[in-house]
Amino acid sequence: MKKLFNPTAAELKNTPEAFLREISEAVMIFIEGESTDRTRGLVTLLHGNEPSGLLALHKWLLRAEKPLCNLICFIPSVPAAILEPMFRNRVYPGQRDMNRCFFPPYDDLPGALAEEILELFEEYKPECILDIHNTSGHSPDFGVVTYESREHEALVSLFCDRMVVTDLRLGALMERSVRRCPVVTIECGGVDDAGSAAVAWNGLQKYFYQEDVMTLEHGHHMDLYRHPVRLELKPKTVIAYADSYVIGTDITVPTTLDRCNFGTVERGQLIGWMGSRMGRDCLRAHDANGEDVFERFFELRGNQLMTAQPLKLFMITTRPDIAIGDCLLYAAEEREHQVVDT
Repeated sequence: MKKLFNPTAAELKNTPEAFLREISEAVMIFIEGESTDRTRGLVTLLHGNEPSGLLALHKWLLRAEKPLCNLICFIPSVPAAILEPMFRNRVYPGQRDMNRCFFPPYDDLPGALAEEILELFEEYKPECILDIHNTSGHSPDFGVVTYESREHEALVSLFCDRMVVTDLRLGALMERSVRRCPVVTIECGGVDDAGSAAVAWNGLQKYFYQEDVMTLEHGHHMDLYRHPVRLELKPKTVIAYADSYVIGTDITVPTTLDRCNFGTVERGQLIGWMGSRMGRDCLRAHDANGEDVFERFFELRGNQLMTAQPLKLFMITTRPDIAIGDCLLYAAEEREHQVVDT
C-alpha cells in the first residue's frame, strides 16, 4: 500500500481520476492537523464503484487546508475503481469484497490489505472512523452501525438523520467499532444520485473541522431502524430487471423497485415475478442468529413475490451482479422504526 504524508498538489493531480490512475494501488494519506495530539480516521472507496467519498476527499485535499486534528485516510479499492469503465467495478475481478475482509482469515490480497489497514489504525489510534459508501440504486442518505450509542448517532448525524442498527455480521469495517474508537458506515445516497456528492462534502467538512463530533446536538432527531435482514439470491439464480416477467429467469425485479428505498411499503408490495424456481428455491432471508425468516417478511401470490407485512426496504440494488454477489435488498420491520429526539 502506498503512503502519502501531507501530499502536494502535484501528487494529487488535478482530478480524482488522474490521481487514482497515477497511484494505481491502495493508498494511505496522512494529514497533520492544527492539533497533533488527536487523530480521526476515514476510509472511502472500499468498493470501487462508490466514489462520492473519494470525490469529496480529493476536492478537499487540493485546498491544502489543515483539519482540526490529524487525519489518517485510506482509499483501498483503487485497482477495481480504475478498471474501465471507471467506477463501475465493486471489486477487482476474482477477489473478495473488501468490506467482508476485516476479520480473519487474512489469507488473500483483500484480506492482507484489510489487516494492514487495521494495523495502521492501531498504530495511529484515531478517536473515531468513518467509512464512506454509496448505494448502487437510488436512495436517500443513511448511516449503518453495529450497536446503539450516542457516539454512533452523533457521527451519523454529521451526514444524515437515518441510522440502521444491524446485528448481521459480514466482516465489514464497522464491525470493528468499540467504545474507544466508534466506527460508522455512511451511505451518501445512490451512486448516480445528484445529491450524493454534496452529502459527502458537507458531512466531511463537519468531520474535519468540528471540535466535538461524538456528542449529538441537543434537539437533533434521528430515525432508527433495527435488526434488518438481507434478501439474498441462492447460487445459480438467474435475475433480470424489467417491467414484467422475463422468460427464463428465476426472478424478474421491477426496474423502479429502488424508488422504495426508505419509504414505508405496505403488505403486498411487489418485489418481483418468480419463474419455475419459486420463492425459497432461489431466495433466502436469515436473521443475525441464522434463523430462516423468509416467510415473516415475504410471501408468494401466484408467481408474484410480495412483502408479507409493512416494511422499510433499503439498499435495493438495480445491478444484477451486485444482487447476485451481495444481496438484492435489506428489510426491517416497520415496528422497529423509532425516532430519537435528544
